[in-house]
Amino acid sequence: MMLPQNRFNFTPNKQRRRAKILKILVLLAGSAAAFAGGTALYRLGLRYVSSSDAVDHKTIRLLWEEKNYGEIIRVTDSILKKNPMDPHALVFNGFANFYTGVNQTSAEDKIFYIDAAVKSLRRAKLHSRPPLRGEADYILGKSYYHKGLHYADLSARYMLDSIQEKYIGQDSYEYLGLAFSSLGEYGESLKYFLKAGENNPSDLLFLTLAQTYYQLGDKASSEEYLMRAVNKSQDPLLTEKARFLLGDIYFQNKEYIKSEEQYLKVLEMNPQSPDTHFHLGEVYAALGDGVKARAYYRRALRIDPNHFGALRRLYN
Repeated sequence: MMLPQNRFNFTPNKQRRRAKILKILVLLAGSAAAFAGGTALYRLGLRYVSSSDAVDHKTIRLLWEEKNYGEIIRVTDSILKKNPMDPHALVFNGFANFYTGVNQTSAEDKIFYIDAAVKSLRRAKLHSRPPLRGEADYILGKSYYHKGLHYADLSARYMLDSIQEKYIGQDSYEYLGLAFSSLGEYGESLKYFLKAGENNPSDLLFLTLAQTYYQLGDKASSEEYLMRAVNKSQDPLLTEKARFLLGDIYFQNKEYIKSEEQYLKVLEMNPQSPDTHFHLGEVYAALGDGVKARAYYRRALRIDPNHFGALRRLYN
C-alpha cells in the first residue's frame, strides 16, 4: 500500500517510522483477515477431507478441527516423503504453513513458512484438478502478498483465479485492492476496496480508500473517507495518520484554518512529531504570520535536528 508523498523529502528516521507504522497496520489487518479466512477454510476443508477413508487423511481432518497447524505440517510432511505429489497432503500442508507463517513475529520465520506454503500449493496445482482448488488459489494469493511488493502481480493473479473458481473469502477483495495498490494500479485498487467495503467496512479500510483516492487526485472523496476513518477508529495511530492527511488536503485547498485544526489535533496525540510542527509552520507562513511559522520550524528542529523541510525554511 502506498502512502501519499509529503511536499518535502522529510527525515529518514521519520520516514522509516511511518513506513513501520503502516507495515504494522497492514500486518495486523492481514492477521485478522487470515484468522477469518482460516475459519472458512476449516469448514470447507473438513467437508472435503472427511469424505476420505485414508487413515492419514482422517488424522488431518481431526487436526484441522483443532487448528493444530504445527501437527498438520508434521503429518503432511511425513505423507509427502512417501508420496511427494499427494494432492490432499500438499493442499493442507500449504494451508497449515500459511496460517503458521502469518502469526510469526520474526520476519525470517514468517517468510520460511510462507515460502513452504507457496511451494506446496504450487505443486498441488500441477494436478489437473487438485482438491479445494479455489481455496488453494486464495491462500496462494495471500501468500504472495505477504512475500512482499515484488510479488504483488502474483498475489492479484491467484486471488482473481480463486474468485473465478467461485471461492470468495471475507478478505479476498481487500487483498486484491492491496495488491493492485502495490502495483500502482489505483483505479483497479479502488474498485476492489469499494467492493470490500460493501460488508462491514473497517477504519483501516476507510483510511486505505482515502489514500487511494488521494493518489488518484480525488481530494474530495479522500476527505470523506478520512472523516469516516476518524469517526470510526479507536486506534490512535490510525487516527493520527488520517488527521495528518486531512491537514495536508486542507492545506493544498488553501483552507488554512481547517489545516491548522487538524495538525493541532495530531500534536495532541503526538507532540513529538517533527513533521507536524513543520506543517504548522507552513500553515502560519501561508497565513502571513512569519514569527509563528519560524517558531514551529525551530520546534521541528529541536525534535529532529536533521529535518530537511525545517532546515530549508530557516537557513536557505
